[in-house]
Amino acid sequence: MAARSTQPTDSVLLAFDRVARAKESRFDLSRYAHLIAILLLAAAIAGLAYVLIKEDHAMQRDFLARDVDSLAQSLSLRLQAMTEATTSIGLEIGDAKYNESRFASTGRELMMSKPELLHVAYVDGRNRVRWSVQSPNPLADWARPAASEIGAEVTRSFIKQARERHSSFFSPPYEDVSRPSSDHGSPFSDLITPVFSDDRYVGAVLARVSLPELLRQTVKPEFGQRYRIAIRDDDGTVLAASTSSETPADEPRYAVRVPRLSDGISVQASPFRQRSPVLGDTLSWLVVGLTLIVMVTLAALARRDVKQAQVERVLRTETAFRRAMEDSLATGMGVLDRDGTLRHVNQAFVQMTGWPVDELVGKSPPFPYWPPNRHAEYQSKLAIVLAGQAPTSGVELKVLRRDGTLFDARMYFSALLADDGEQLGWMSAMTDITEPNRISEQLAAAHERFTTVLESLDAAVSVVADDRGDELLFANRSYRDLYGSTPGGHRRLRGAQAAHAAAGEAFDADVSRWFDVRTRDVRWVDGRDVRLQIATDITERKATENMVRQQQEKVELTSRLMTMGEMASSLAHELNQPLTAISNYSLGAVSRMKEGDVSNDELLPALEKTAGQAQRAGNIIRRIREFVKRSEPRRRPTEVARVVEDAIGFADIEAAKKRIVIQTDVEPGLPPLNVDPILIEQLLLNLLKNAIDAMDEATSRKIDLVVRRRDDMAEFSVIDRGSGVSELQLANMFQPFFSTKSEGMGMGLNICRSIVEFHHGRLNVERNPEGGAIFVFTLPLAGADQAGFIQGEEIK
Repeated sequence: MAARSTQPTDSVLLAFDRVARAKESRFDLSRYAHLIAILLLAAAIAGLAYVLIKEDHAMQRDFLARDVDSLAQSLSLRLQAMTEATTSIGLEIGDAKYNESRFASTGRELMMSKPELLHVAYVDGRNRVRWSVQSPNPLADWARPAASEIGAEVTRSFIKQARERHSSFFSPPYEDVSRPSSDHGSPFSDLITPVFSDDRYVGAVLARVSLPELLRQTVKPEFGQRYRIAIRDDDGTVLAASTSSETPADEPRYAVRVPRLSDGISVQASPFRQRSPVLGDTLSWLVVGLTLIVMVTLAALARRDVKQAQVERVLRTETAFRRAMEDSLATGMGVLDRDGTLRHVNQAFVQMTGWPVDELVGKSPPFPYWPPNRHAEYQSKLAIVLAGQAPTSGVELKVLRRDGTLFDARMYFSALLADDGEQLGWMSAMTDITEPNRISEQLAAAHERFTTVLESLDAAVSVVADDRGDELLFANRSYRDLYGSTPGGHRRLRGAQAAHAAAGEAFDADVSRWFDVRTRDVRWVDGRDVRLQIATDITERKATENMVRQQQEKVELTSRLMTMGEMASSLAHELNQPLTAISNYSLGAVSRMKEGDVSNDELLPALEKTAGQAQRAGNIIRRIREFVKRSEPRRRPTEVARVVEDAIGFADIEAAKKRIVIQTDVEPGLPPLNVDPILIEQLLLNLLKNAIDAMDEATSRKIDLVVRRRDDMAEFSVIDRGSGVSELQLANMFQPFFSTKSEGMGMGLNICRSIVEFHHGRLNVERNPEGGAIFVFTLPLAGADQAGFIQGEEIK
């Protein structure tokens, strides 16, 4: 048994006998070489005997031979014409414009000129009949139906042969037994013409040829009166004859192979005349008998040689295939006999263990690749395997390489059976699982670390199956501490956000906490689309922001009060003028009225001027009250002109004292601003006061206030021509407590930037090419942007 298992030509190779038979079933012309040789030998012997016996009939034989050769040539020319016609049809089919109608027309014309053609069909590359045309000949009572499939394996093989040879040929004759035995043109031969388009095989043209009708159309009447013409196959079977009458057996016969038809098909002629005597018949039978004996002997030898060559070819092919397949496996394969002795290993087994074949094959347990300290353990596992109780999941073990290193392996065992079902031993398959084990350990460690990180997060992490949150798939410790193991908290936080928002702030009244909520759609481990939500507690941050906002409001109010304190003397002077004017107008009116010589027309202008001065004083007082009063920031649509006018109304007092002119350039048709007007007045007043202070020593006494539209924002530019700003000032201009004034607090520009950023704008400073500085800030315009801003504030 051991010797058998180590032989390179194991009996298991016979399992591939079915593959060998399938290969032998394919058509191969070389397989018929012996048959052709036998036919040629038989024809040579018969011809020699015929010449010797019928020497006296040489002239008649020559004449007969010339007639038969002429007939064979006529048949060949007729078959050639049909071949050329089908080839022409095949070339036209290769044209994309060719259709079934043209095929039918061309086929009928061909069958009208060649009555022996009973049916023409076009078969596509998948052996399905695409087009089919039946001959008008009365014999043509059958046709291959369109859209049917060529089911006969022989016909398929002939089509494949024509495709491989790239040429037309006639199939061997066949009988159509599916119809009545009356004359229907049988036997037939199919003319098969392959069709190619740009060297690409697209199908074949099949034309059914009736051999009897072919003979009738070819044989001339005078020739048929003198001879009995027959088409026969290589076995001598008459396929078609010009007449049903038989000629005497002793009359000379002459047969010539028809070149276009398949091998062994010949045309034979014998004259209708009296034959001589028994001597000729005896010699003829003697020659025929000897010929048959030789043919049978050669056929037996040829059959034996063919079968022996088939077996040898199958064994060589399958042996090479088995070795190549076994050596290409990455799995180590081994064969144990029923006693547990190792009888065979493949190349992968040798490469995995490092042990050579001669140190493995023939060894009994313990095997060389067993670690010395585990012999007893592995011996018990092997006993379980030999008892037929090997686990289906395999056996995991440590394998010792020859260099002393170890690796993890898993071995699977299955019974090795002979052809008769007897168990020869066990087939083992060994795979290296060192890397999979390492990866599994790393994945487990990574999962543990990931879970530890998630459980340690202060943020509440949750995963639900869908937007409704009916199934809580995961929740970390922070989430469970707040909401337990239910998806209710996830739903509430999601519902507090704006629709389709991936991030935002939400307040959960049930736990009285503020959260920064971020969501994302992810794919879960089972392939479902789920929603991951991370909610970070920002309650303390919100409280801090609220405190900072209140402090900022106090700072802004203090800044406004300080500004008003600095402007107190100027405002007193400004109010003194209208009050003095009111007093003068009133005293003058009273004095004139006491004198009694004043008319209404004279008194009315004085009273109107008094009212105007009173209104002027009231406006000044209103501006001061609005500017210094404390209020919550409230954004609303505000005209640009009003903001500019109110701010310049305050700044003009200081500018007039320093003989500085403030010029405004507001773009016409600007939409209203979406701002808090008090804060913007404070912003503009601070920038204008800084510009006025910077121009104490300037020669050009002019400040420009330019307002332009930039997309959905209004851009304000305060341009002075003062002392300018240095690099240090540019870098620290908006820092708290940084000031270039000896008495300044350094909070003005910082407050200005806070006001602009509160309105989602930008404040920057640039150098003026004409000297001085340019302060540029942007503010949002009211309209469509106002709704977006309010929604953004709600999310925030």
